[in-house]
Amino acid sequence: FSIRQALPDCPCKPSQFFMKCASHPTTDNDPSVALDLIMSNTRDVPCIACTDVMDVVLVFQCPKRHVICLDCFRRYCETRLNERQFVHHPEIGYSLPCAGDTILVSA
Repeated sequence: FSIRQALPDCPCKPSQFFMKCASHPTTDNDPSVALDLIMSNTRDVPCIACTDVMDVVLVFQCPKRHVICLDCFRRYCETRLNERQFVHHPEIGYSLPCAGDTILVSA
């Protein structure tokens, strides 16, 4: 997906992020980041955002192991990155907080 700059006069090009399931092999020239948190929803857990039960979901590594469908995760990433609400983690670099904490607080 692409992230657009929030400033209309900015000459910058949109940033693009490419992600894929971790079970697909990655090569040196592959621009995609493998997400090992994407998995089959074998327990039929509903998405924390839309409450749909999807076959494939992303499970956050938070203590509550919040589950989000891939469509909602995409929208979550776009929103958080457009609003510059990513966080810096000293070991893994820039990341996004668990969507469950954000969605449950604003609901």
